[in-house]
Amino acid sequence: MVLNCNKINYGILKGKLGATKMSNLILVGIISYFIGSILFPVDGKKKHVLDFTKGYLILFFTGLFIDSGLSYVLASMGALAGHTRSCLHKFNGESTEFVALGILFYISPVMGLAILVFFLLSLYFVKNYKNCIFASSFLIAILSFKFFQKDAYVIICLIIFVSLSAHFWPSFLGKRIKHVSIARIGTGFGVLFLLILFFFNKYVYKGFGMQKDIIRQGPHHFKYVALTFDDGPDPIYTPEILDILEKKNVYATFFLIGKSVEQYPDIARRIVDEGHSIGNHTYSHKGLIPLSKKATVHEIKKAEKAIEDATQVRPTLFRPPRGIYSSFARNFLMDERYTIVLWDVSAMDWAEIEPNGIISAVVKKTRPGSILLFHDSGDLITFKGGNRSHTVKALPYVIDELKSMGYEFITVDQMIFLSELMETEGAPCDDNIGRNPAY
Repeated sequence: MVLNCNKINYGILKGKLGATKMSNLILVGIISYFIGSILFPVDGKKKHVLDFTKGYLILFFTGLFIDSGLSYVLASMGALAGHTRSCLHKFNGESTEFVALGILFYISPVMGLAILVFFLLSLYFVKNYKNCIFASSFLIAILSFKFFQKDAYVIICLIIFVSLSAHFWPSFLGKRIKHVSIARIGTGFGVLFLLILFFFNKYVYKGFGMQKDIIRQGPHHFKYVALTFDDGPDPIYTPEILDILEKKNVYATFFLIGKSVEQYPDIARRIVDEGHSIGNHTYSHKGLIPLSKKATVHEIKKAEKAIEDATQVRPTLFRPPRGIYSSFARNFLMDERYTIVLWDVSAMDWAEIEPNGIISAVVKKTRPGSILLFHDSGDLITFKGGNRSHTVKALPYVIDELKSMGYEFITVDQMIFLSELMETEGAPCDDNIGRNPAY
């Protein structure tokens, strides 16, 4: 991979790539809702065709604006919510199935056609429209897990199922749930989701109390930052990222998934051989909160063994999936002489935002001692399968821009060493620390 990024004007780059930010993803959902709220004053087949077209075009134009899995999820939610709970008209939910079919045809014409054929055949034999719509939507949800590799498309199919089942509750399942109840339940879950999101945002980035055993950032006295990557190794993106780091003479810290290390041990070895630090990111990226004690130990120790077998290095750094850990996991990691490493700046590349959005998210928030979170693999939910091409494109610009601001890059190991040295000495450290990986 050859990158010509020695001379970069960040302002020009930002102008060329546009202004894609996380706020634009929210804008996608809002606009999709208002477009979904438009109900056409026609009846019959014309209305069905127009609603199908509306669902298809909402995702089509979303892709032109922001081509990412999360943008499609928010657009689908907005379109279906606007059509069923319109801000312009009273709720009726008519033709919701055609809006959903338009969305499905956009993400997969093959699956859309298969579901349409299934519906027509079932309607021919069963003769009950609502029951056939419900069965078709249920089939969409089931097939999505086998049909799609991208998490976003699976989530969209589940959204379609929930939306259609709320309106086409089958008679054979008993009394139909009232729409007002569905609306209240949906609103309640939405508010709960926002509260949980706020809680975990504070939990991960700020924490509660002192928590000296958890590293979120390094000392603020020096313009050192630590570049970290989660969810690898990946056969495509990790080597490309390593090429960039080598070209830029930058050392980073990679938090590895044990199962992926078993699949790609050569890439894991390359990470170590080229002077980067490695950490444990569990064996299969399972969240630690719902896991039993036995399962928690299994996730940590099995990943440790996979990493040590591949690299001959026992990791001492640990980053919990999504930054969430249980009290048992925390105590167990302390006993196993691990340091929990979180972050204070996220590149937001998990949302597959455009390169300029990644650059902006990092450059604007970086401070002396920051730990920067990137991903070299992973999707919205699972630990692999995502598109990290935008991360690869943004990374050299991030490095050059931060260097131009006077920052130097060190590994998390060096940052911890620097923190401990400052605590014990109570004085500024040697300015050479962090310039060479072998301190």
